[in-house]
Amino acid sequence: MSNTKKTYFPKEFLEKYQEILEKEDFERFIDSCSVRLTKAIRINKLKINSIDEIEVLKDLNLKETPYLKGTYFILSTVSAIGSTVEQLNGLFQIQEVSSLLPVLVLDPKPNEVILDLTAAPGNKTTYIAEKMNNTGLIVANEIDTKRIKTLIYALKKLGVTNTIVTNFDGRFFNMGLKFDKILLDAPCSCEGEIKKNKEVLKSWSEKLVLSKSKLQKELILNAFDQLKENGVLVYSTCTLSPEENEEVIDYLIKKRKKLSIEKINIPNLNYTEGLEKYKSKTYSLDVKKSIRIWPHLTDLEGFFICKIKKE
Repeated sequence: MSNTKKTYFPKEFLEKYQEILEKEDFERFIDSCSVRLTKAIRINKLKINSIDEIEVLKDLNLKETPYLKGTYFILSTVSAIGSTVEQLNGLFQIQEVSSLLPVLVLDPKPNEVILDLTAAPGNKTTYIAEKMNNTGLIVANEIDTKRIKTLIYALKKLGVTNTIVTNFDGRFFNMGLKFDKILLDAPCSCEGEIKKNKEVLKSWSEKLVLSKSKLQKELILNAFDQLKENGVLVYSTCTLSPEENEEVIDYLIKKRKKLSIEKINIPNLNYTEGLEKYKSKTYSLDVKKSIRIWPHLTDLEGFFICKIKKE
């Protein structure tokens, strides 16, 4: 049975993106938000080498993403793929493609020491572990004790063995250890999830956006402080509000010295650069090196990613 619920858009949300986007792009953006997100799977190479080893997937119409090797869009109509034995044993993971891109930008390497500061539910953590071949060390931190259960379950299911789980407020996290790389996939207003949840904006407000922005600014300062010299921090959100994205990066640039914003290059992916200004605020020119993933340009979740190097 098809989902007949209409996508909910608050009036203030529509006004906001009319200001950010040109008229044609705005109309395409709103139309794309009402189109159901195409499901995707990631093959877990900690357990298998090839998709050909997974019998349950052989009858599905799958298309490998051109920018993420081992990740496939599911073009078939499927219902219970998430409850198959193969999925429950961690041979593959159902995962939004946009959410994998921050890890691609982070570029984890074997034997590094990496922090995932806000780790639950663990999908990104497990992908980091795969990229590291289960070597080195990942510290997966999560403030919410209930969400930690989901995180630990994901780590066990996908065969991750190089990760320890901690339970700290990310604003004050400090183990006395400096990290090669840090992922901060920050708590946000979740605007980008609208393609998979038509009612996600029912809890949206400018007040929520501003409260998340305040939290994100505190998180990014502490995350940066936990980096080694020449370490890399990737900041990401599944939202498109400038207050939670460019403004947060601009805040970091103003508050911390000896850093550079790195250019991101993801071949075959259609994205735009960070905004130069929003309303009365003009951001540092380096903020343009961030990337915005728009649903109407990619058929993905809305996302923002920035790569920061500590000098």
